[in-house]
Amino acid sequence: MDAADWWKRMYARRGETGLYPLLLEYPDDSCKPAGGGHGAEADAEAYFRSRWADDSWPPFEEWPGLAPPAPTVTDAGAGAGEVATAVARDGRARCLALVQVARGADAPAALRWLGMGNHMTAQELSAVLRSWEDRFGVRVVGFGHGSLYVSVAAQPTDVHQARALAAEHYLVCPDVFHEEPAPDWTTYHEELMRLREWRFWWD
Repeated sequence: MDAADWWKRMYARRGETGLYPLLLEYPDDSCKPAGGGHGAEADAEAYFRSRWADDSWPPFEEWPGLAPPAPTVTDAGAGAGEVATAVARDGRARCLALVQVARGADAPAALRWLGMGNHMTAQELSAVLRSWEDRFGVRVVGFGHGSLYVSVAAQPTDVHQARALAAEHYLVCPDVFHEEPAPDWTTYHEELMRLREWRFWWD
């Protein structure tokens, strides 16, 4: 049984065990377990508004507000398992960790993950991920040294929604748009309407 199989088995039992599985590139990768409230006081929309003044995103001249939620999310676990299989198969992350959190979005704050430390705090990242969990059925699958892998159960269904979500992605991780080959910002929203996995990478 490989790491992805163990991930799926432990994900299915997370309600029973109180432990959420993560795939890591390296054991204890960029983590300093903190415990506590997992940054529940942080707010996703407040974070986006604070970043908008410095990093606006075309075609919006003003903050468009949070992207509207997708229709009812169903079977998020199956999609998460597929992404876990792909992440392990590609060698991006193969070490299994178990984190004592109720939802994967809380893992960055609980572990004080440092992968995005040049751009935002772990508490802010967890707040954003909680918002994406609620609106798009996102499930955290794993971390690389400076990468985050999440599955998406419900993609945006219209252009405005997708463009507003693209703005959120940029405000969380502008580095993605500067790596090689960099995605085209003029079509990135179209990708979000079909992708089942979101990958973020911070330099």
